[in-house]
Amino acid sequence: MRRRSNGAEDFRIELTSLVDIMFLLILFLVLTTTFTVNQGKFNVKLPGAVTSTSEVQQNKVLTIIVTANDEVYLGSKKVGLEGLLNEISKYVQQNGAPKAVYLKADKDARYGIIVKVMDVLRTQKIFNINLIVKKLQ
Repeated sequence: MRRRSNGAEDFRIELTSLVDIMFLLILFLVLTTTFTVNQGKFNVKLPGAVTSTSEVQQNKVLTIIVTANDEVYLGSKKVGLEGLLNEISKYVQQNGAPKAVYLKADKDARYGIIVKVMDVLRTQKIFNINLIVKKLQ
């Protein structure tokens, strides 16, 4: 801090070190953040069954989610019932038929929507459809 000849003080804040620290903090946050697609973001209340088994993840397995509002998701992508046929046919053309399809439907979803989803899968010659439920004790 310097004093001027007229008695006023000349304040000068050096921002160079502050900018360096902020840059390092932002770089650290970007590098340590993990970007994941979480399928748990859907509020799906699964029905229960005593004979339920644990879900086994394999490659070439599709997951279709039907919410209580009758919204249809393929993985984490909202496709709707109309877009499901297009997405499934694209998948079959690119990767071949999936080994299995997991269908997670909310217990409040309409039965007709679930039947239509299964019908779309059958039109693509996919018959290994697993309904996912929670295990009852």
